[in-house]
Amino acid sequence: MTNSETDILLRLPPRALDPDERSLVTEWLNLAPDVPSAYVSARQADDPVMYRRIVISTSPDSRPTHTIHAPAGKRLWVRLTVGGEPVVELFDSLAGALNSIRPVLR
Repeated sequence: MTNSETDILLRLPPRALDPDERSLVTEWLNLAPDVPSAYVSARQADDPVMYRRIVISTSPDSRPTHTIHAPAGKRLWVRLTVGGEPVVELFDSLAGALNSIRPVLR
């Protein structure tokens, strides 16, 4: 993927997670006890950069290390690794994106 495609993809607004997707995030977090923090940013007052994204920290200081979102109108999931040089990866499923951080879901 070119830089311009990545830029466009990251600029598409994320869609809200449905209840099943929220449950999957909770299940993943329960199965990955070494992940200190994960939450879905869903309040209008949240940082607009994080709004409607799953924010994950695998760092001991609880700083965000990854975000995951589904761009509105697209059938894919975007995982962004933050800190240092950002890395963007695309996945066909939320489980695949979560498992790329900690492989605990079947």
